[in-house]
Amino acid sequence: MSMTQRDLPSLFPRFRDIIFFTVFTSILFLGPRMLSIDSDLGRHLTVGRYILNHHLIPTHDLFSYTLNGQARPPYEWLSQVFFALTFNLAGLDGDILLSALVIASTFAIVYTDTTQRSGQPLTALGLTLLAAVAGSLHWLPRPHIFTFVLLAIWLERLEKLRKGDPVPLWPFFLLMLGWANLHGGFVFGLLAWAAYLAGWSWDFLRGKGRSTIELGKKLLMVGLLSLLASIITPDGWKNWIAVLSNNSRFILSRTAETMPPAFSLPNTWPYLFLLLLSVIQLLRKRLSAAHGFLLLGLTITSLLMARNIPIFAIAACPILAESIRAVPDRIKLWKSVESVFAEIHFSSHNIAWPIVVTLSATIFFGAHYAVSGKSFNQFNPVVFPDKAVNWLMENPQNGNMFNEFNWGGYILYRLWPQELVFLDSQTDFYGETLVREYEQTILAKYGWEDILSRYNVTWAIIPPNSPLSQALQTDEHWQVLYHDNTAIILRQSP
Repeated sequence: MSMTQRDLPSLFPRFRDIIFFTVFTSILFLGPRMLSIDSDLGRHLTVGRYILNHHLIPTHDLFSYTLNGQARPPYEWLSQVFFALTFNLAGLDGDILLSALVIASTFAIVYTDTTQRSGQPLTALGLTLLAAVAGSLHWLPRPHIFTFVLLAIWLERLEKLRKGDPVPLWPFFLLMLGWANLHGGFVFGLLAWAAYLAGWSWDFLRGKGRSTIELGKKLLMVGLLSLLASIITPDGWKNWIAVLSNNSRFILSRTAETMPPAFSLPNTWPYLFLLLLSVIQLLRKRLSAAHGFLLLGLTITSLLMARNIPIFAIAACPILAESIRAVPDRIKLWKSVESVFAEIHFSSHNIAWPIVVTLSATIFFGAHYAVSGKSFNQFNPVVFPDKAVNWLMENPQNGNMFNEFNWGGYILYRLWPQELVFLDSQTDFYGETLVREYEQTILAKYGWEDILSRYNVTWAIIPPNSPLSQALQTDEHWQVLYHDNTAIILRQSP
């Protein structure tokens, strides 16, 4: 066989590349839907552009008049810079591209880790695709996507450390340093480390497994390095306070992603299947102590909040593949197929396909944006007040604005710094008191007039079918300035 014939198979995409391409292209197609769920990206872009323009990371609120000047820990500042940079490259298409690259890389890493642990590429492919579909519930162009990819790398490193592989410890410090400045999900890295430490302690006390004193020392060192890295941020240790302070039941119960998953909806069924597999393995006690603690902890967090489902899926996939690796060995045909694909997978080191796909998409979207000045992806004008904001740009209003909660980020994206919002969707900053006042006002509940008066609100941009809109339209002291099917703008009469 010639060298060309022998190397020919390496030119074809492997399962890892198929995973990357499938997730990457799925997100590109899902871009418009992802921009229709909330306007958080607008806030992140506003902060990111401020940092790039002023070369300063804000640690106090600059974006609302209700809490202006109060401490606002920038625990996502680095993500916001990345989103602003990709926006400069290709507009909102650039942010969708960034999201596609990060999430696709996540599941390519998950697949590689899953295959290494199980030795069964075909089984790993099925489980990784299942994990990706389960995690797609929370695929959004927001900083939490960086937690996905960093968690996948973090768990792969921890597992190698647990198995006694020669793993240097300094990368844990660098990973956590970046993570703590990218997203508050860095706490999941510390929780995963705690699960591995607890697993080591359990095995060590029982004299089982790989629980050597040396491993315990390394795990403790990882923890110390990670804790140190987690406070090297523009606001120091206060990022911990910001991340852990969002525990108001009132607030959490009013956001779909912070509520428990609704298993009556078909889009949660892939997660439910992964959950059932995990429960079976936990009950059968086929997991190592570290894996058991990790899986149990993330199962609980995912059941409490739907936004933690991707975190659970990323961690569960390689653990489940390793725990059920004996099943294909009992089925002759399955074992034969797995051995064929294993030979191909472990002999391949080709990384060209993900690079080609990413560069092609980047060049295409970047060129389109450079020529037309527009993105294919846009905030949905049916969901967000696009036409109303266009009117405001031509007819700016003075005084304090009252705005719809989910429009806050979009309004900042379009109108800041000329306009400051009443609030946006960063509820961990605004707190329960202000969110309660917002709800009381938008629903026109008793005392809403006092709230508008206390904050010196002179005009409002809100949905036309909201109770507040109906109340203001019947109030002789307010007049309608603009109205369409998405938004109405009203102003208090002089």
